[in-house]
Amino acid sequence: MHSTHSSSHALAPVPMLHTKSQWLAFLAFCLAIFALNLALEYSHYRALDSDTPITVRGQVIAQYSKLSPKTHATYEVLKLRTESGETFYTTSREDIKNLLHAYVRIYGKSTKCSFWQYLQSCLITSFSLSLESKRDYRDTLRAFIDSQHTDSLLGAFYKTLYIADFLPKELRDISNTLGIAHLIAISGFHLGILSLVLGFSLGFLYKRVHRFFPYRNSFFDIGALTIIILFGYLVLLGFSPSFLRAWVMACIGFVMIYQGVKIVHFSFLFMAGALCISFFPRLLFSIGFFLSFFGVFYIYLFLHYVRFSSRSMISRFILLPLVFNITIFANMLILVHFFFPYFSLYTIVSIPLTLIFTIFFPASVVAHLLGIGGVFDTPLEMLFNLNLDSIEVFAPAWLFVSYLVCSLLAIRYRLAYIASLLLSFGFWGYLYYSLWVA
Repeated sequence: MHSTHSSSHALAPVPMLHTKSQWLAFLAFCLAIFALNLALEYSHYRALDSDTPITVRGQVIAQYSKLSPKTHATYEVLKLRTESGETFYTTSREDIKNLLHAYVRIYGKSTKCSFWQYLQSCLITSFSLSLESKRDYRDTLRAFIDSQHTDSLLGAFYKTLYIADFLPKELRDISNTLGIAHLIAISGFHLGILSLVLGFSLGFLYKRVHRFFPYRNSFFDIGALTIIILFGYLVLLGFSPSFLRAWVMACIGFVMIYQGVKIVHFSFLFMAGALCISFFPRLLFSIGFFLSFFGVFYIYLFLHYVRFSSRSMISRFILLPLVFNITIFANMLILVHFFFPYFSLYTIVSIPLTLIFTIFFPASVVAHLLGIGGVFDTPLEMLFNLNLDSIEVFAPAWLFVSYLVCSLLAIRYRLAYIASLLLSFGFWGYLYYSLWVA
C-alpha cells in the first residue's frame, strides 16, 4: 500500500463542469431554485401566527414518553410531518394510545418560532387532537414485517432498516453505543448495496432476452431500470434526506458514465449536494444529510490518496476493505460525536459489522420476501441484549470546525489530509482514554 498526491497515480480529476462560465451558470441555477423554494417555505411560515389558533394536519412519525423535571410527571411527545414537509412537535399529558404512523389533526397555537427554527421544527401547544381517516399506504408492509418476528423490537429494527421508520429509544441507544447507527439508518450505503444487487439481478434476466433486441445498449437499459426502481424506493421512504442525496448522485453518475466520463471527483459530490439543497432547503438542517454527505466525501479522499499496488487476493479482498473501513470509521468520529455522544468499548465492532452488513442486508430482504424474515432473529437478539457500558463524549466546537477545515483543504493538499487523519485517530484514542478513566 502507498499513498500519493501525484496526478499520475490518483484518479483522473476530470470535472463535470469544465469552464468557469459553466460553474457560474450551474450555481446561478441552484441559487434561483433555492431562492424560489425558500420563498415558498417562508409563505408557509407566515401562515403560522403565534397569536391565532391554527389547525395542523400531519402524520405522527415519532411518539415517545418524557419525564417532566419539575413535576416528575410523564407526558407524551408527538412528532408530526405535514404533506408539505413541515415538522411539528406537540405534547399531551393524557394517557393516549400509540398513534405512531397515524394521521391526526391538531388544533392549537404555535409557540414563538423563527423562520430558521421553522425549517427544522416548531412546537405547537395543542387544544385538541383528533384522528383522521387517512391511512398510511405502508401499513400493510409494516404488518407483513411484524408478522415474521415475535419480538416487537426486532420488527421495529427491520421497519427502520427498510422503510426509514422511527427507531425506538432502546434500539437507538444500543445502535449509537455500538456505532452502527449508519447501518440502520437508510443512506447511500444501502443504495450502493441495492444497486449492486439490482444490477446483477437485472443483468442476469437481461441476458436471456437481449437477443430479441441486440441493438439495445445493455448498460443503459439496466442502469436506467435500476435508477427507476430506486426512485420508487425513494418515494416509499418519503424522500429520506440521506437516501435522496445518494439517489441524486446515482442519477448524475449514471449520465456521466454513460457519456464515457470514468471519474470519481469532488465536484460531482458538490453538484449532487447543491442540487439537493436547492430543491429541498430543509436539508440544510438535516444531520442525516450532513453525515451522509461527508461519509461519501471521506470515501473520495481515501480513493484520492490511498492506492493498493499489490495484486494479491489477501491485499485486495481482506487488507484493502479492512484499511478502508477503519479509515472511514475514524474519519467520521469527530463529526458524529459533535451531535451524538455515546461511545463504548464495543464501538470497534462496527467495523466488522459493516463488512458483514453488505451480505446481511440483501439476504434479510430476500428472507422477508420469502416470509422467513425471523431467520436472523437469534444473532440480532444477542447483539441487542449486550450489556454495554458507555460514556458520553461530545466533540468540542473548535475541534469540529478545525477538522472540517482540514478535511476541505485535503482536497488540494496532502499535508491537510495527513492532519485530518491525525485528528481523527487522535480523537479515537482520546475516546478510549476517556472510557478507561471513567
